[in-house]
Amino acid sequence: MRIRFLITLTLAAAFACAADRVDGQYKKGWVPLLNGKDLSGWHLRNAQGPNGWKVLDRVLVNAPPGTDLQTDAEYYDFQLHVEFKVTPGEGNSGVYMRDKYEVQIFNSFGKQAQDTGCGALYKKIAPAVNASKPDGEWQTYDITFIGRRLTVIHNGQKVHDNVDVGPMGTGAASNRADGPGPLRLQGDHEAVSFRNIRIRPLSKSEAERLQKQIDSHKVKLPGQ
Repeated sequence: MRIRFLITLTLAAAFACAADRVDGQYKKGWVPLLNGKDLSGWHLRNAQGPNGWKVLDRVLVNAPPGTDLQTDAEYYDFQLHVEFKVTPGEGNSGVYMRDKYEVQIFNSFGKQAQDTGCGALYKKIAPAVNASKPDGEWQTYDITFIGRRLTVIHNGQKVHDNVDVGPMGTGAASNRADGPGPLRLQGDHEAVSFRNIRIRPLSKSEAERLQKQIDSHKVKLPGQ
């Protein structure tokens, strides 16, 4: 009995160490964008607009009327993890990248995939599959954006596979030229919650190397 207990304990410790190593590799280069306390690192897109954003129990919550919230920092090539939760109703929100390209957030559970639904590159490319969960449940986006190539994994399912976003933005895009831009959370429609938003900025060499791996289908991306 004692030997069996020691073997079990040893195996559990080995698995824990392996998990820590995997987690450590995953977190390498990743930057958390929410501190769980306040809106540090973020500001309203319209400084004069209503502020419906607040942090409750380490969750970023928006209640209308509100204004879009965007990062102080700007990014170009990156990998991004976002966890969000919509409320009953339309649940309309979105994640804007480079202040130009919106991955739509919507209460789309049980609906046909369309270019205005959850996971869509808004009004441009519908998701390959509707991977939405019911309102009130936490959902995830794992996004890889390099140049004009976008891959989105929604709740573990690939809904955009290395698609070309084109030169023009989507929805309420800014008029800025192609280049780094802030991340923006849409806050002028419905109540929505966010947590565990983190980003892995990519240098030019890192982006080129990762894109080659994506093109040759030789990489497993976060969220898969």
